Amino acid sequence: MKSAIFSLFENWEDDYQKAITDQIEMVCYAEELGFDEAWLTEHHFNNFSVTPSPLSVANYLLGKTKKIKIGTAGILLPYYNPIKLAEEIATIKAYDEDRFLYGIAKGAFAIYDKTFNVNALSNRELMFEVNVLIHRLLLEERVTFKGKFFSCEDISIRPKVKKPITTFIASESLEALEKCAKEDFSLIGSLALSKEKIRDIFKTFDSFNSQKELSFRVARGINIGFDKKEIEKETKKSAEIFLKSMLLSKDTNPTLVKLLTKEYLEIRENLFDKNRILQNAIYGTPKECVEQIKELKSEFNIEALLLKPLVSSKKRAKEVLDLYINEVKPYV
Repeated sequence: MKSAIFSLFENWEDDYQKAITDQIEMVCYAEELGFDEAWLTEHHFNNFSVTPSPLSVANYLLGKTKKIKIGTAGILLPYYNPIKLAEEIATIKAYDEDRFLYGIAKGAFAIYDKTFNVNALSNRELMFEVNVLIHRLLLEERVTFKGKFFSCEDISIRPKVKKPITTFIASESLEALEKCAKEDFSLIGSLALSKEKIRDIFKTFDSFNSQKELSFRVARGINIGFDKKEIEKETKKSAEIFLKSMLLSKDTNPTLVKLLTKEYLEIRENLFDKNRILQNAIYGTPKECVEQIKELKSEFNIEALLLKPLVSSKKRAKEVLDLYINEVKPYV
């Protein structure tokens, strides 16, 4: 099982530039420790999770690092021009073919759809259509495409990619699972994804294609230390601060205030549910974390754990990553 860092670019100190540079430093540190992957989220109009441009950061990190793979979890496809995005992906792949991992999502918040003028009822369908067009543009010499949302005639982008690329999708929908079963897709599960839901995912996938194994990654909050009570206290406090900060961002960003809706609040508060994230987090002493991961591995075929330290400082986040690599990973 591979180890990955899950990067949300948290603005703990109310300094946007520092939030970005600190996370870049964390990814570089994760590479030094031997982590296999780093995954970057995309959020907009958020005072706390400062990640509006994951491709820009991925591009920079690929230049800063040498071995660690850099993925997007994910690019919110409904809000992009597919031709321009295909050109950007092809450019990255031209100089770092194997380390960039192309991950997508549809966007979970009504605020995004309203601001970028996308129909919330059809953004998943739009995401899949954009993805088809991007893959064709990357590989085919000349592309003519007539879809429900986009069309183009005789387009040939430069550069081209040398081989097909896998689509990593941050979704738990039936449509995403069917894509994983029938095409070259890989699934990424969220921080709050329960074991019960993972069981349902594997069962549903099997109903689509029992001859194929699901390529599955899952995000998990993590905190490790030698004082069990202190770690439990810190984890709960950090999760509460993190979730409150994500939710409170709606009250302090002018765009969010202007476009606030009941639907937006319900989705956001369900996605960032403290109890669900804590129930599925990995935390405790190194020995306890080993047992928690072993239990997860014994039931599910997980390709990689995407780890988000449940702490509130860069110093502690580095300590947690260090403990994971040296005191936990060798024993799972």
